Amino acid sequence: MTPITTPEALWAALACGERNFRNSNLSTADLSHCKFFAIDFSQAQLTSANLMDASLVSAKLQAADLTHANLTRADLRRADLRHACLQWATIENALWQGALYSPETVFPPNFCPSQAGLYLIAPETVLASQDLRGYDLTGVNLSNSDLSGILAPHCQFSRARLERANILSGFMVDSDLSYAHLRQATLMLADLRGANLAHADLGQANLIGANLKGCNLTAANLKGALYGDTTLFPKGFEAGEHLYCLTPGAILPGIDLRGARLNGMNLRGINLAGANLSWANLWGTCLAEANLKGANLEGANLLGADLVGANLNQTNLLQAIIDFKAALPGLRQSMAG
Repeated sequence: MTPITTPEALWAALACGERNFRNSNLSTADLSHCKFFAIDFSQAQLTSANLMDASLVSAKLQAADLTHANLTRADLRRADLRHACLQWATIENALWQGALYSPETVFPPNFCPSQAGLYLIAPETVLASQDLRGYDLTGVNLSNSDLSGILAPHCQFSRARLERANILSGFMVDSDLSYAHLRQATLMLADLRGANLAHADLGQANLIGANLKGCNLTAANLKGALYGDTTLFPKGFEAGEHLYCLTPGAILPGIDLRGARLNGMNLRGINLAGANLSWANLWGTCLAEANLKGANLEGANLLGADLVGANLNQTNLLQAIIDFKAALPGLRQSMAG
């Protein structure tokens, strides 16, 4: 599509069903009261444009220049404003709920995007329980983010960076996660039915309780991924030795579980001798009678963990968060052994 430079050309293109107006130059144009649902104004020049009362619901405004634009009462709900510039824009009574922004987005002075209901798209952000249906999040970087309980069916996450993200109980049915980076991500109890995970990196991901029925796992990397009795794989899928079944009584000596979220799990009697559990979340986990001899639990969260009868001989508990009073029986037994 050739970039648009006049409002007249914009109206003509809209009348023909065109929605892609990337790189267009509509500076100073009067676009007030117009309805631009799901329009693509990415990288467009909209400086000093009049968008008063305009509807820009779900519009793509990535890297758009809206400096000095009039957005009075404009509807920007669910719009994508990542890398956009709204410096000195007039924004009285504009609607923002569910709009996306990035650390690079420039807002007018004294505007607080989080209070206005916008979603920050960046590493280590919190989007727990948010409704992300219909968003195009291709290639986003949400590594180490809290996405627990997200509602994101039919969502675009292709090539997204989701390493170590917490997607506990996420609803991502039929989403596109092809080529996504999900290494060490927590997908416990996540509903991924029908999702496209082709070529995705799920190395060391936590898939315990996840529903993967109907997923496309072509060329996906699952080396070191965790699963359990409640994990539902696609029909005909064979877990193989490169996946680890984490259940009570399992024998997994020397396994690498650095930073894993295993809180609240029943791992009674498990053999994790020599395992690397440094900085793992084991809050409330049942490790009664577990073999943790020589395991590395440096920095691990063991608050509320049941360690009765556990073998903690030669276990590294440096900087671990632990209720020593509750763990005392296990520690005594270890010292006695």
